[in-house]
Amino acid sequence: MPVQGMRRLGREALVSEALTCLAANPQASMIELSQSIGVGRTTLYRHFGDREALVAAAGRLGARRFGEAVMKARPGEGAGLAALERICAELFTLPDVLTLLFADSPIITDETFAEAAAESRTDADSPAGAGSLAGAAVDEDDPLEAVIARGQADGSIDEGVPIGWAAAFVYLTIGSGHLYSVSVGVDDPTARAQSLELTVRAVRKTLASSEG
Repeated sequence: MPVQGMRRLGREALVSEALTCLAANPQASMIELSQSIGVGRTTLYRHFGDREALVAAAGRLGARRFGEAVMKARPGEGAGLAALERICAELFTLPDVLTLLFADSPIITDETFAEAAAESRTDADSPAGAGSLAGAAVDEDDPLEAVIARGQADGSIDEGVPIGWAAAFVYLTIGSGHLYSVSVGVDDPTARAQSLELTVRAVRKTLASSEG
């Protein structure tokens, strides 16, 4: 019996829809995912083979979106501290990605970032994908560390703070701010804006150079 409201979606659209569904229910089965997406279960199996492959694809998509958000924040422009604040703001526009990144059992991991970066390099090497994601995914060079190093050089970030510690602090502060927003209502724009403001304030207060 056909699924009521069944849609015809391509593979990439299915992965995007699955990412959203997994953010709401990380343990969703293939049946639950197909129902949430609005496609037949056989469609998911035909495209991905099994749930593990679908979840992995959703994780890689999330990692690419994370990297694209970092690049959209223009990390190479202006003072390093201001760039960090822009990165926080851009990442806060990806609640589903942050949920899957900071979950108890995350599907977006260091390994996922590496796989997404490899995919982006492959896409950039092909005529159809040249430049489409080049430089967008997070690769071996940690963009947060690069921005922090630049901020210490330009005097906007305290040079006495170890770069690795500072990068971990920014990353975890973004996660804490997001999880707080989820606890009070991620769909509440006022609460979301407050969480972002507190996140940026914490980053600025902790890392700003006293001479900046």
